[in-house]
Amino acid sequence: MTGTPPALRPFVSRDADLRRLAGRTIAFIGYGNQGRAQALNLRDSLTTASIGAEIIVGTLEDESWAQAEAAGFPVAAVPQAAEQASVLLLLIPDEALPEAFREQIAPWLQPNDALVFASGYNLAFGELVPPPNVDVLLLAPRMIGRQLRELYERGEGFYSYLSVEQDASGDAWPLLLALAEGIGTLRLGAFELSAKNEAVLDLYHEQAFGSILGMTFYMMLEVGLQAGLPAEALVVDLYLSGEASQTLQAMADVGFYEQSHLHSRTSQYGGMMRSLGLDREPLRQHLLRVIEEVRTGIFARQWAAEQAAGCENFERLRALAGEANPFTPIERRIREALDQARRGDG
Repeated sequence: MTGTPPALRPFVSRDADLRRLAGRTIAFIGYGNQGRAQALNLRDSLTTASIGAEIIVGTLEDESWAQAEAAGFPVAAVPQAAEQASVLLLLIPDEALPEAFREQIAPWLQPNDALVFASGYNLAFGELVPPPNVDVLLLAPRMIGRQLRELYERGEGFYSYLSVEQDASGDAWPLLLALAEGIGTLRLGAFELSAKNEAVLDLYHEQAFGSILGMTFYMMLEVGLQAGLPAEALVVDLYLSGEASQTLQAMADVGFYEQSHLHSRTSQYGGMMRSLGLDREPLRQHLLRVIEEVRTGIFARQWAAEQAAGCENFERLRALAGEANPFTPIERRIREALDQARRGDG
């Protein structure tokens, strides 16, 4: 173990000044879940504060174009939006961003323009290299777009990571904090974290926690069935009831340990005793392998090679996972049984 890393620098609403956005043309490049939520939040914030700034959307001529128009935003093709704006929030998928940047955004950049990334992936692993005469910012919400918008509308905030990766204008931090305030994250709080660390953390979470959680559910179903428990009851208890998600939410609300007090003493005792009985070393080794391959760029190179090869292995993996998925048929049986019961023809 190395020494304890320094605490993350926090930011809240009092650190930001929305007036820094006055007179700017701000383009949301991409109008998916994140793009839509962030654009709507920022527009509402600027309107409430009576700050004059133009927001435009740059996207493909598809459903997202129609959605942006329906929401009242001026919409343009990506190159035209990039040409008009001095602040560009890049909200298209990581794998599509490098090519889009090279061909549709970079040719239109002007000195002191600002590029705002919602993910550190392409910066961290060298997939995209911005020119030296623009600001390069990271504004990475830790929340899905739909919930991001709902929290904003309730007057609440959400966590984000922020960093200035390149300050060509000398005004990058005030601009970044104004954007963070505008989309609503500073209502709760944001923390400074480099693009490299954000990317490593994000991938580590997805690949380490995601793989362990998914395989745990598979194995609990398998062992429970072998023990004679009903498949439907296992799925309800594992996740379909929402109790597991509420436990995670309680961790966020009251604390990792403190949430245990919301459960019965029997539950607390059993959980703690079984935790002590786990062989943690194989788990530790799995986590070490994951974070090392993420940190060193091995995974990024594997993923780049897979995309270059047409994603054949990726599609095979998805097909295999779909074929081996035991949960969907059980979920379907649960919903059908409840529908029949409601109709009275069960």
